[in-house]
Amino acid sequence: MKRLAGLLALVALVSASLVFVSASGAPGRYKKQGDSCVWDEKDSGPDQCQPAVEGRFKKDGDKCVWAAGDKGPDQCSPTGRWKDEGGRCVWAAGDAGPNQCNPRKPK
Repeated sequence: MKRLAGLLALVALVSASLVFVSASGAPGRYKKQGDSCVWDEKDSGPDQCQPAVEGRFKKDGDKCVWAAGDKGPDQCSPTGRWKDEGGRCVWAAGDAGPNQCNPRKPK
């Protein structure tokens, strides 16, 4: 019982620490890498660029989906391609062929 209470206290402490880190604005910035503008969560300082479209691929159960507006490294690599639709770079899941645009290209 004491072991369980200690474990629960540790979980509560770690959870509180994570909330503090995310609320305090953890470091990270957009950096130029070749012709892309990518999020580097381990770096600090001013952004070097701003991507045309902000987001990343995230795991959602057994799916890999585009999370618009999200920052961080991709968690997975989906099947599909980036398509130019009226000047917008959008993800077309399950579509084949080469990408028509790069959403991480600097604005």
